[in-house]
Amino acid sequence: MEEELIPPRSRTDQIGRDALERQLRAAIGEGALTHGWILAGPEGSGKATLAYRIARALLDPSSLTDDTSLNMPETAKVFRHIAAGAHPDLFVAERLYDEKKDRHQSEITVETIRKLTSFLSRTASGGGARVAIVDTADDMNRNAANALLKALEEPPEGATLLLLSAAPGRLLPTIRSRCRRIDLAPVADDEIVQLLRTEGASPGNAKNIADHARGRPGYALMLAAGEGAEAISLAQAFLQTAQRGGDLSRIIAGVAGKAGDARWPIFRDTLIASLSDASRAAATHDAAQGFEGADAGDLLNAWQAVTALAGRGEALNLDRAQLLEAIAYDLRAALKRRAA
Repeated sequence: MEEELIPPRSRTDQIGRDALERQLRAAIGEGALTHGWILAGPEGSGKATLAYRIARALLDPSSLTDDTSLNMPETAKVFRHIAAGAHPDLFVAERLYDEKKDRHQSEITVETIRKLTSFLSRTASGGGARVAIVDTADDMNRNAANALLKALEEPPEGATLLLLSAAPGRLLPTIRSRCRRIDLAPVADDEIVQLLRTEGASPGNAKNIADHARGRPGYALMLAAGEGAEAISLAQAFLQTAQRGGDLSRIIAGVAGKAGDARWPIFRDTLIASLSDASRAAATHDAAQGFEGADAGDLLNAWQAVTALAGRGEALNLDRAQLLEAIAYDLRAALKRRAA
């Protein structure tokens, strides 16, 4: 499965949120939806997809297909306008793209939030709702966060703010106190597998990716659409080969250099997450899959050593091949194993 991801603003469906959507649909139907919401969850958990579904429902509830969900046909006018980024009553605050530097800015600035508050103060083009999405609130700098408080303290009639956050505890207390919070729980692996299969992933890749997505459907789709399956496979092979002191050259070649840039973040995160999971499993006397014979203390040492070394390597921009050889050495040392 190697294709473009469907962006959240254009997605017609969302898995694992049926109960939540029933509650939101009822609140929208009763006109009881509060003006400020924090949609909380880790990266790839579906925050943006849910935000756009809420926005469509608020802007045109008559186009929803039923009374128990936020489903709307993609032929609906509001759906098409939002998918095109052209709905006059929806404002999305996000990090701007810097054409000169060819990358996104590092934060959402106060200027962007001032545009948001100005947008909310205007009359809606359709005479109804106005919706603003902040994607993500974690990216706001201090001045931007303070500017957002005005919209939350004195919300205009018919305005709804949807703040996406992977770390809501770090938002200003005054922002948190003025919003209701929705925490997106992990989605069951079998639902993610079915989603990936529907999107064209092979059964083996779908299962492997779902295992590593940790309940995050958006993250799973990102893995499946790019180099995720191969990066996960390489990480698993690295952990096994490194423990026995085998030849790592083929694995290193898969993530080294420019060609491995897309795989490297997933590869690194899979290494660290696998050791973390194994450490927790061993601590509760469960089998630490892939690390037979290692106790919880050894696995914790291995996780700490690999995490620290990976962090130092990236901070110092070390050669990836040398970094992986060092990680393999530290892994064996932490697990008290000798090369075969």
